[in-house]
Amino acid sequence: MRICLSAPNTLGYPDGGHLWVFLNWALGFRSLGHEVVWLDVVADGDTPRCVAEMLTTLRERLHPFGLDQTIALASATGDALDNERQLQLVPLASAQSCDVLCDHRYNLPEKIVASFRRSMMIDIDPGQFHVALDLGTYSTAPHTHYFTIGEWTKAAHKPLFNTHGHDWIYTPPPVALDQWPATACDAVAPLTTVSGWFMKNEWMPDDNGDWYDNSKRAAFQPYLDVPQQSPLPLELCLNIFSYQPEVDLLESKGWRIGKSPAIAHPLDYRRYIQRSRGEFSCAKPAYVRLKTGWLSDRTACYLASGKPVVIQKTGESDIFPDSHGTLRFTTPAEALAMLQQVHDHYPDHAQAARQLAEDHLDAKKVLKLALERTM
Repeated sequence: MRICLSAPNTLGYPDGGHLWVFLNWALGFRSLGHEVVWLDVVADGDTPRCVAEMLTTLRERLHPFGLDQTIALASATGDALDNERQLQLVPLASAQSCDVLCDHRYNLPEKIVASFRRSMMIDIDPGQFHVALDLGTYSTAPHTHYFTIGEWTKAAHKPLFNTHGHDWIYTPPPVALDQWPATACDAVAPLTTVSGWFMKNEWMPDDNGDWYDNSKRAAFQPYLDVPQQSPLPLELCLNIFSYQPEVDLLESKGWRIGKSPAIAHPLDYRRYIQRSRGEFSCAKPAYVRLKTGWLSDRTACYLASGKPVVIQKTGESDIFPDSHGTLRFTTPAEALAMLQQVHDHYPDHAQAARQLAEDHLDAKKVLKLALERTM
């Protein structure tokens, strides 16, 4: 089978964590024996020279995974590029002849989506994406099937957001386990996470018509003092070094600060996670407020690497426990108690983390089931 994987913004932002979201899907499909075409869209205003330069970088970062010659590009209107052959791209017409579209892009041109007999819409931002549809931020073309990585689909209560009439199917975020083996780390290694911090256009409406800050900075505010009492060192890998007062504030609270540009390459990103002792992270406020049951694709990579995760709870889960391998907190006091648990019983939690990935996140299992539901 040939699968067209629509990967958003990888041409303009081919950075480690962002790229791995789609790499895990692409490598998972290939492990099942399917051919993958990597489709992205050129932004309005990008010159041919700019596109060629960005394409060179994207190819360099996909090369270690054998995907550098699988790239197709479309214009913002859904047409083939005039210099498609010169850039040595997979022709857009060939991409559109694939058996299935696996679409992670929320605004893929309708003329492209409509050319596929089977199309999978993949929601990796549950709640946030649905609110964005309400606000008109995205205009999403009709697809034949709709998938979300949020476990809200299994909740007995009515969703706290508009589902737009679609029958959403839950799928865990897949991990290509052969690319993410369980890896030992130094005993003094910190629990880490990789994140944005100051985020533009991340304000969300609440039930009263007011707006709240949905940035990761806002998410961490109630937990800023946790490192001062944590039995394990905590590190944030951020791109905020042009904001020295913010760096100084975080360091004064006991946070170690890493530089996310240093892990822009997907191999460096993977190495950073594998050298970590685990993950400590808060979720964007919308994921928590809307009870989405969201689990980060980044967290999935920590689990596959045999790293326990201490993460903010975003809703009930049938898959991920609150206190074994995944430790999910709702208050700073709970977070500290869970960090102590990881400190005291690390080997047990590390083994449980890998087992959770093997049981529930294995890309071969996850994507086989998703394709079966689509075909």
